Amino acid sequence: MKNALVILDELGYQSLDRRETHLFFQFISARYVRGSLILTSNRSVREWVQIFAGDEMATKAILDRILHRSHILSIDGRSYRLKDLEAILRGGQA
Repeated sequence: MKNALVILDELGYQSLDRRETHLFFQFISARYVRGSLILTSNRSVREWVQIFAGDEMATKAILDRILHRSHILSIDGRSYRLKDLEAILRGGQA
């Protein structure tokens, strides 16, 4: 909690159960306005209720804290990690 920056990569890769959702809310609440947070996800915030055990109230509370005073960068494009996939599939080299 005392770190100036916490990075959460790939939020939503796996859905959280109810207990994990509430623990995540506690974590976000404890970090709220106390330090910076970088969060990556391949899901739109509209889909986050699916990540958080279908719990709309918890999702709204989490988003309320995350989105307050935030900067959102939306990247629409090809995955950097898969940039060479087409060449490999065609039999070429990356």
